[in-house]
Amino acid sequence: MPHDLFAVTAATGALGRRAVTQLRERVGPDRVVAVARDPHRARALAVAVRHGDYDRPDTLVEVFAGVTRLLFVSSPELDPARRTGQHLAVVAAAERAGVTEVVYTSFHPVAGLFDAHRATEEALAAAGPAHTVLRNPFYTEPFADAATRDAAAGPALVHATGGRNLTTATRPDLAEAAVAALLNRDTRGRTYTLTGPAWTYPQVAAALGVEARAGVVTGAMGWLHGLARAGALDVSTDHLRDLLGRTPAGILDQLRETRPLR
Repeated sequence: MPHDLFAVTAATGALGRRAVTQLRERVGPDRVVAVARDPHRARALAVAVRHGDYDRPDTLVEVFAGVTRLLFVSSPELDPARRTGQHLAVVAAAERAGVTEVVYTSFHPVAGLFDAHRATEEALAAAGPAHTVLRNPFYTEPFADAATRDAAAGPALVHATGGRNLTTATRPDLAEAAVAALLNRDTRGRTYTLTGPAWTYPQVAAALGVEARAGVVTGAMGWLHGLARAGALDVSTDHLRDLLGRTPAGILDQLRETRPLR
């Protein structure tokens, strides 16, 4: 590890930014490279910054030059075909540049969302670098923010989850787990399904001091509630806890950051 150079892609995103900060504290700023589409936004990270754009694969080999361990943060692109093309370009560039180890932030196998991640995992398995796959769940923060807002607007927290468990995880915990995996070679060749502590909307409503009421939820949150009702968000493992070496934060911990709870 003393001679390794670490890089984090999508370094200005919600996950990548936290990972760079934690990695800088663990190994020192001189051994960390932040790869960002907009280098100006990455200056505050206080590490070396390289311009890397998933949509410009011809530039990525140079971006990864000298890097031995890469934290490959998945693209935020929602179109599966475009995301797949971006990801395969990153895998190919990392192999050509001589990167020896890759930790990839994949996603739970949720219907309609996993195709690009499956293709990326398969490409990593066929490529040269040793790799670790972290299948992340949905983030806790959007659920906590929406619940806080909805509880403040009315006497009830309306949900359409059927009371099913959700095992979301917080961005700081997922970033910390990614850094832990990057630093620990014992994780190579493994796939981790990361989940946080299980929670339900009735539990959140009670903590916020309102009642939980089944009803119609629209928009993106309605779609997420539908997935929860179908059980797609009710997956539980100890993998996140194992990587962190502690119990992950739950949604009530997230809510306490913004308001006192009952």
